[in-house]
Amino acid sequence: MDALTLGAMATGLALLTLALGLVPQRLAQRPASQGIVSLRLAADGQLRLWNQPVAADQLIPVLSRIETGSARPTVRVVPDADVPWGSVRQLMDRLSATDLPLELQLP
Repeated sequence: MDALTLGAMATGLALLTLALGLVPQRLAQRPASQGIVSLRLAADGQLRLWNQPVAADQLIPVLSRIETGSARPTVRVVPDADVPWGSVRQLMDRLSATDLPLELQLP
C-alpha cells in the first residue's frame, strides 16, 4: 500500500511540475487572433511589432490603427533581459497614450 501511495504522489508531483512549466508558456503564446499584440523591446531600443521593426515615432499611429478595429487587443510589451527598467518605463508611458490595455511580460 505504501509503494502505491508513494507512486501516486510521485506521479501527481510530476504532472504538477509539468503543468507549472507548460501553462505559462501556453499563455505567453496566445495568438493575435485572441487579442494579443506582442511588442518586443531590444536592449538597443529597437522595437519589433509582429516581428517587424517599427520606428518609435511610428508606434502610436500603428497602434491607433489597431485600436480602430472591432476588437480591442491587448498590447504585450516584452523587453529583453538586459533592457534598463527606465527604458521599459518610458515605453509604457508612451503606450499609455493609447486606450489599449497594456500587459508587461518580464523576461
